[in-house]
Amino acid sequence: MSTSENASSSSNLLVALLKVLVLLAAITVTLAFVFGVSIPPGNVGLRQITFHIPLGPKQGFAEEGMEPGLHWNIPFYSKIHIIPQVIQVIDVNREGVGALEVQTTDGSSVLVDVSILARFFSYTGETELNGKKIPHGGPADLVQKLGASSSQWDNTMRRVAIDELRRALGRLSTSEFYNPQKRELAALEARDNMNQKLGRFGVGIIGAFIRRYSYSEDRIDLAIFAKNLQDQEERLTAAASKLAEAKAKSEQVAAEWDAKIQTLTVEGENDSKVIKSEGDLYQARKVAEGDLVIAQAKAEVDKLKATVLAGTPGAENYVAREMAPLVSSLKGGVVTEVDPFDVDKWVKKLGVSE
Repeated sequence: MSTSENASSSSNLLVALLKVLVLLAAITVTLAFVFGVSIPPGNVGLRQITFHIPLGPKQGFAEEGMEPGLHWNIPFYSKIHIIPQVIQVIDVNREGVGALEVQTTDGSSVLVDVSILARFFSYTGETELNGKKIPHGGPADLVQKLGASSSQWDNTMRRVAIDELRRALGRLSTSEFYNPQKRELAALEARDNMNQKLGRFGVGIIGAFIRRYSYSEDRIDLAIFAKNLQDQEERLTAAASKLAEAKAKSEQVAAEWDAKIQTLTVEGENDSKVIKSEGDLYQARKVAEGDLVIAQAKAEVDKLKATVLAGTPGAENYVAREMAPLVSSLKGGVVTEVDPFDVDKWVKKLGVSE
């Protein structure tokens, strides 16, 4: 066989192999679209293998859930269960299956409407829920232990919820149902007990919420309402008394501070007057001291001037000239027979001692 014939044979074989691969791929894609299962958003899938084949997965349920999307499936060989991941709401109320009836510790019957919020886990392990770590099963435990239908899941969750709520709320007395804190504590206790029982099935309880409650006998409602009204009136009276006391104390404090402010105002005015008086006195003293210094200076000048006039020749003529205007102003003969230049006679005439 020639080389060209060998090359042609190999090429034909390669083409045939490619055709087989394309055919297998086409068959696979066709089977995926025809028999495949689409898991919608907000859900997980759980694959179940009905029988074992060589080199295939083992028989039974997968341990982990499958993400949303298109997944392969072979009829009679495998099956995919769809498990929701959104919050499940279980209602127990008088508009539906009937209200939850609870017997209190003192024998009264209370009808309670309650809603339970739950979710299904997508894996087996441990999850922190409501501040506590809860060991739980996964989707395989849910389907194997509770069944594959949502009605079976709902019935189991409702039954466990009713039992635990009735047990926890039954520890309250008739009047304690009006105490929101005690009701809340009882509902939390029931929720934790539900998680302990339902966790192994892959179910987690997020919360149990009491929406409405009423007593079977109207007289109990009226009696408790009257008692609560009385308590409210007593608290209102106590609050009004405290308000009046606080108001009186506030007025007393205001009056005390008004008196203190008035006293400080009067003290300030008095201090201002004292300071002003001291300032005026200081000013008068300094002015008097200044006037005294001036008077003393003038006297010293006059003394020096008199000394100069008394000891200087011709001083009498100077004095006479200085006194001439004064003498000329004297009219009516008040001063007569006096020589204006005779100082000694002037002195004697005016009665000035030497």
